Amino acid sequence: MTIGERIKSIRESKGMTQNTLADMIHVSPSYISRIENSSSNLSIAYVCTIADALGVTPQDILRDIFIPSDSVTTSEKIKIIVEQFPQRNQELLLETLEFLSSRLK
Repeated sequence: MTIGERIKSIRESKGMTQNTLADMIHVSPSYISRIENSSSNLSIAYVCTIADALGVTPQDILRDIFIPSDSVTTSEKIKIIVEQFPQRNQELLLETLEFLSSRLK
């Protein structure tokens, strides 16, 4: 996943629009679109600003760059996948996991 895709995934999982994120960091919505489509490069300072606005750490955005995929634990992989879904779908996945967990004990 690219940095732009990660930002989009986190933004959408929080139910935030590109316009809202753009307003929060004082840029245009088209700039957010370019970031998410990886057609604009980001400085570390902007990654930090965006992370702040999204309520995550810069490491959450940059994790695919710094963590070799073969060293990621199963629970981290699940988290990465779940974060790609909108909030309501995350809640449905949690309910499903809780149900399965109760059956597997």
